[in-house]
Amino acid sequence: MSLPAVFRIIVPLVVLAALALAAPSTAASPGALEQPDYAAGEVIVRFSGESPHAESARLASRVGARVERVSARGGFATLSLPSGQEVEAIERLRADPAVESAELNALKQPSRVPVDEFFPLQWNMKMIGAPEAWSTSFASGVTIAVLDTGIAYENYKEFGRSPELSQAKFVFPYDATEDALHANDEDGHGTHVAGTLAQDWDAIGVAGLVPQATIMPVRVCRPYGCSADSVAAGVYWAVDHDADVINLSLGGSIVTEVEREAFEYAETAGVVVVAAAGNGGSDLIGDPQLDFPARIETIISVGALDRSMDRAGYSSYGEHEGEGGLHLMAPGGIKDVSGNGDGILQSTYAFSCGDGPEDFTEFALCSYFGTSMATPHVSGIAAMLLSVHPDLRPVQVRQVLRCAAIDLGDPGYDAEYGAGMSFAPAAVADWDEDGIVDCLDARPSLTASIGRVDARPGETLSVPLDIGVWWPGVNVYEARVSFNPDVIAAVGCTPREQTVCAIGDGLVTVFGSPSSPLSGHFRPAYIDFEASTTLNAFSSLHLAVTALSARVPDIGMQLFTEDGSVRISDPGPTLAGDLNCDSKVGPGDAIDVLRATSGSASPFCVAQGDVNCSGDVDAFDALAIVAYIAEVAQPSLTECPEIGSSLAPEAEEPE
Repeated sequence: MSLPAVFRIIVPLVVLAALALAAPSTAASPGALEQPDYAAGEVIVRFSGESPHAESARLASRVGARVERVSARGGFATLSLPSGQEVEAIERLRADPAVESAELNALKQPSRVPVDEFFPLQWNMKMIGAPEAWSTSFASGVTIAVLDTGIAYENYKEFGRSPELSQAKFVFPYDATEDALHANDEDGHGTHVAGTLAQDWDAIGVAGLVPQATIMPVRVCRPYGCSADSVAAGVYWAVDHDADVINLSLGGSIVTEVEREAFEYAETAGVVVVAAAGNGGSDLIGDPQLDFPARIETIISVGALDRSMDRAGYSSYGEHEGEGGLHLMAPGGIKDVSGNGDGILQSTYAFSCGDGPEDFTEFALCSYFGTSMATPHVSGIAAMLLSVHPDLRPVQVRQVLRCAAIDLGDPGYDAEYGAGMSFAPAAVADWDEDGIVDCLDARPSLTASIGRVDARPGETLSVPLDIGVWWPGVNVYEARVSFNPDVIAAVGCTPREQTVCAIGDGLVTVFGSPSSPLSGHFRPAYIDFEASTTLNAFSSLHLAVTALSARVPDIGMQLFTEDGSVRISDPGPTLAGDLNCDSKVGPGDAIDVLRATSGSASPFCVAQGDVNCSGDVDAFDALAIVAYIAEVAQPSLTECPEIGSSLAPEAEEPE
């Protein structure tokens, strides 16, 4: 699609002034100035009584402050007083019986940086498999709350609606920084984030990931940062106005109690929360740490990848407060190094990427990079999943997204890449056609086809072999082409794509790896056949293809049944327990396995030990057997003390 002349693609030249003034050390964008972690002169007070409005004025007067904002929904107020008096005021406030707690107003920052090149093709959408996922879901019926600097969603006063969001549906806008019903963007960051989610497909040549999703603009960031009271108030607003997903492309080193309570409220209400991991990775090598709120284990934390699917150097990583760490990766881009443009391209204010004076009615395609840009990719995929399966709880969404990730970095889960890159088609697919979206749908699949053979006696034809990778976790495959030597003979094989060909009696074996984890359909070899008789079809050729190896996230596995979630430890490469069998264990052997264990699930309670089989037992065979037990012999799972209690709907998965 060509770009209309009335629109411009801007090469950002400078970092936004707002970011230069605001970025704290742990959430700082690469190259940005170090900034404070708290809003100067602001204190958050939580009330122990029932009427925060009545108490706020009295408490403010007691410490020589004024009431800045009051959140009746969250039961807290923000007081403003001269800078330097905060600590003394907090001590006096905590002594008042009407006060449950008093704390500094922590700041977070949008986690992005403008870059100085553009790339008009959206490599990021292709990388996460968006075109394949669009055949299943556009996230219709799902509402995503974007808690950010606001969005250019309306024509209001000096603000204009982005022409690239002209078809997007917006509901319940809210400015949590002013307790107002207009959430206009004064920065450009929130508009860029919203563009990744919902930018029009027919505007200027770039597309949003979930154009049919409904967007809720919630402004929580002021020019100097995103204060804790505004973030908490924004979360309450989003939950109370029926958001399904909350996107937080922001982060900082500190989380307040009012924020924790708001996030707990969202989790209890069944709202999925996604947050940026932070841009402090370069400073934290050897001592990695996620930003807040991404560090909270019930929030999906998202790191950033460059277009080579490597962790962007700035992307933070590490552990959560509880068990486990970084959840997922998504395209976040880097400063241009290839000359092709390596950032994430979306529309926002032209001035925000270095073109002219501040004007909230002039828009351009701007290329940013940061974990801010990675986060809406995962929020969008979560929305796709909820559109297809709206009854999934947040814990289930987190687990499905992790199971559907493409493993990166060290094999299995690792703190630097988490479960891997969020991959849209695997997240929304029901591969085993059981009507349930679960980890079993992450099973790799390869398809293959071979060119038609149409030959006369003595004629030799070079026939292409085509491989299709549905699930790009496959990294080793084997294709076998058998034929009838009486009518056709294999006389040669020309390998491509780092492939090895072997010709035997009536069989050609092509063994190799996809050219890249996201190769999709590719042509690994050409096979030369010589016909001994007239051949007008390929009925004499038979093709089979096998995925010999696939990288699967080494995380706890969760199956979802009609009775709720069943937590089962991941069996890993071998099935738990010590079973005696004489052949490879597969889905069809589930009944034999149950019979061998007298119908008990005890061998599956803990993922330890090996299976004594003459053949190999891979993770997918194990998962299939566990799935059978979960669905057919579910009552016996209660015999496992490690997992019996997790049958309750509130059960959390191992992070």
